[in-house]
Amino acid sequence: MPVPHVRFTILLTVAGALVVGCGGSSSPTSPTPIPLTQAQIQARYTAAATHYNQSEVQIAASENISCDATSATVALGACQSALSSQRQLTIAYDNALRAIPFTSPATTDAAHLLGDDAAIEKLLEQAATAPAITVIATLQEQVIPLLATAATDATSLRMAIGLPAPA
Repeated sequence: MPVPHVRFTILLTVAGALVVGCGGSSSPTSPTPIPLTQAQIQARYTAAATHYNQSEVQIAASENISCDATSATVALGACQSALSSQRQLTIAYDNALRAIPFTSPATTDAAHLLGDDAAIEKLLEQAATAPAITVIATLQEQVIPLLATAATDATSLRMAIGLPAPA
């Protein structure tokens, strides 16, 4: 069977080229990051939070329509999709936060927020693959208090970087 061998050889060649092409320099030193000003930190945080909040509105509407077990519009697949989108949005927000070089005490507040979000992401992943709406409802009951804690942590982080609490 020469065809599988050819595919395997091509795959190895492509993989090798990607490794070589993506490899960094052999120098062990990396440039020292330039600290951001408070205004730059605020701008980056605000951009991440604004994107999250704007996208959350649509996702929450989808969740409300499709995940409410008492609703006539309840739909497992649509609910799972909305919860998966919520998880992906949270991950994107968290990645944006990780890219911001916060200074103390904001570093501690960011770590608390990221920890809470990690727990939320785990539950959302379970909910997005749950076999039934009743299972999703149970997981959502666990998410709700974590969302409140994350909101408190986000407010603390905002205050630590000199932004007002959200309205």
